Amino acid sequence: MNENAKKEVRAKLRARREQISNEQLRERSQQIVSRIAASSQLANADLLLLYAPIGKELNLLPLVRVARAKGIPVAFPISDPETCTLTFRILKEDQRLNAGTYNIPEPPADAPIAKPTERTLCILPGLSFTPNGARIGYGKGYYDRFLDTFPGIAVGAVLDAMLCKRLPTEAHDHSVSLLFTERGVIDCNAIVKRKKAATPLATYVNQALNWLRSLQPSKEELSELSHVRVLHLPPALVLCSFLLLILARLIDTALLDRGSEAIGAVLLQILIFVVPSVLYSALRGEKFTKRIRLTLPKPSQLWFCLCILVVMITGSMLASILTGGISSLSGGVVLYNTFSAQSSGDFLGISALIIAYALVPAFCEELVFRAYLCAEYEHLGVAISIAASSLFFAMLHFSFPLFLTYLLLGALLASVLYATRSFFAVFVLHFLYNLFCLFGQPYLSAFYVHAGSNDIFMFCVVTLFLLFSAFATGEARKIYHLYARANLSSAYTTNPPLKQIPKIFLRALASPVTAVCIALWLIMAVINL
Repeated sequence: MNENAKKEVRAKLRARREQISNEQLRERSQQIVSRIAASSQLANADLLLLYAPIGKELNLLPLVRVARAKGIPVAFPISDPETCTLTFRILKEDQRLNAGTYNIPEPPADAPIAKPTERTLCILPGLSFTPNGARIGYGKGYYDRFLDTFPGIAVGAVLDAMLCKRLPTEAHDHSVSLLFTERGVIDCNAIVKRKKAATPLATYVNQALNWLRSLQPSKEELSELSHVRVLHLPPALVLCSFLLLILARLIDTALLDRGSEAIGAVLLQILIFVVPSVLYSALRGEKFTKRIRLTLPKPSQLWFCLCILVVMITGSMLASILTGGISSLSGGVVLYNTFSAQSSGDFLGISALIIAYALVPAFCEELVFRAYLCAEYEHLGVAISIAASSLFFAMLHFSFPLFLTYLLLGALLASVLYATRSFFAVFVLHFLYNLFCLFGQPYLSAFYVHAGSNDIFMFCVVTLFLLFSAFATGEARKIYHLYARANLSSAYTTNPPLKQIPKIFLRALASPVTAVCIALWLIMAVINL
């Protein structure tokens, strides 16, 4: 959690606390003292760890008299500013608290050191708490360090007006099991259990909504992002392809009846992707054509491309297994859930199969989703360009189970485009991947059957994925090192700060055309279930 966010919350909480009058504070402190005094936690304690109030903190000092009457010793903390740690010392009846570190009243330095046990009750100070026990203190972390080794019971005391629904917390922040307020006692553990018992769907939805709210730009951020335009033309190109692809489903039946599916698949792919791309390029002008990197990869980049090919194959297998189980690896190739890859088995049939289901799809899809979309979004940053093009590419296949697979493939291919600076590199990679899907799946199934174990098969796939990912990363580093030696800039644009990337991404895609694309994908994906 950003420390600046915590500072803002602390400042607001201090301002809220200052609005409480001294009379209200005194009255409500007495009510809380009465609740703690009557609690079983204090009755069963062998030691009470208390704090002395400063400013407008709750005054719980009357508990000293109550605890001593029950035979319970009371200890107060001494702060060590060098180590930011606390040492509790027992305050004897003949001793008084004196101003110490941060001007906080402390027991004398010669007071006996307290030794907490499992029955020790510690009342924590804090600016605020949440009903489930989360706490925000004053920022030094003294009590969180102390609680790391504290064996007893930690509780909080807070005014009802200072309770918050949510607080910014981190992994090292400790929570309390009980909260004492002037209105009653809150069992924090019971609230946490009820939250855990809530349906996972509701929890995930709330988390997603909270994340989306966190992406809402503030007024200051909106002024900083004023240069980011909402892009309408790139999703319009995608929408055109989506609509034509849906229309192709109606034509597909007639083509099958004529026994010319391969020819029809080629013609329709040209109509769906190439024709809109040519019109789009004409609309954008001659300079746009120069931005789509119609160059060949360098020989030194071939090993990098081969490593990425293995990562694509193994990564898509893992994504398919994750979303559809290991049985999803079997079955034939169906292009866009429309054209089924079938061949007569002779030379002409296999050639037609390769052209219609490997070569043409690779060229058409790379032209739209890598060459054109990446060129349109990359002025916002390479990361945003990769994310946007991958998102639209994953939606192309109108399938929930295949979404993750094609999102991964899109990200890998876009990364290769930027590393090699070559459209033809990603086109060939995509073509080889399609060939594997057409002809490699039977061998894959045979290997799986021969392995005779899901564990062995998964081990081999994961090992290959990790190994060649490492190889590809090393080769990418070499490629950019060569760019540096040749005095070529490795940057395509000025990348935005990391924390701004999600907001720029959402702002760039905040187009009604993008919304229509997503709606079409959802409708068709549901139909295809």
